[in-house]
Amino acid sequence: MPTLERSNPLPLYYQLKEVLKQQIQAGHLAPHSAIPSEPELVAQYHVSRATVRQALTELVHEGLLYRQHGRGTFVCEPRVQQNVSEFTSLSEELRKRGKRPGGLLLANELVRGSQEIRERLCLSDEEQLVRLERIRNADGTPIAHEIDYLPYPRAAGVYQRAKETAEGSLYNLMAKEGFHPRLVEQEFKADSASSREADLLRLVSNDAGMRLTCTAFDETGTPIAYTEAFYPGSRYDFHLTLRVK
Repeated sequence: MPTLERSNPLPLYYQLKEVLKQQIQAGHLAPHSAIPSEPELVAQYHVSRATVRQALTELVHEGLLYRQHGRGTFVCEPRVQQNVSEFTSLSEELRKRGKRPGGLLLANELVRGSQEIRERLCLSDEEQLVRLERIRNADGTPIAHEIDYLPYPRAAGVYQRAKETAEGSLYNLMAKEGFHPRLVEQEFKADSASSREADLLRLVSNDAGMRLTCTAFDETGTPIAYTEAFYPGSRYDFHLTLRVK
């Protein structure tokens, strides 16, 4: 059993945090399993309860543990990581990570949409929008709530075959229907889950995460899709690598 070193200049809470983190990353503490209680960790590592609480609090903030009131502290599902220096669809990214992509199609409808979305997609007054609402899964665990908008009637084929996007890639379906995303602009901001997102993603209300908006353009520079999505921070990571000029 790992021990904490009193002679080590690193604080005891930090040493304990790293020990628990290693156990989680090595798979010794399985996802959604309860970790030892605070009194058990106090006795096991011969530290104060304040030290244990600080270590656990930091692991919660880092997305490795989650708390359930009255039940205890549990190990989070491992987060999926996406490198955004080169765009790939979420389905492709999950397969690269050895995960099984999946999901649920909640809505497939024709709407007028807000003025902001219509302007992003450069629609005329007569054009409608295909609105797809989906839950995206990795190995059966919900990792994103996503709403996609596409111009209609250009996306009529996607509208008719929308059920395929529940388990597959929207961009692949778009390509099959004759319009290919060539450039993608993404915007990220930190946010918390709405009550509906928390219900759909099986989160605690107000869980922190990343809100993403994405506009895809074809080879002519015409916008062909606009996406709004929420990714819980405990289940998904974005990594950004940039070349310095």
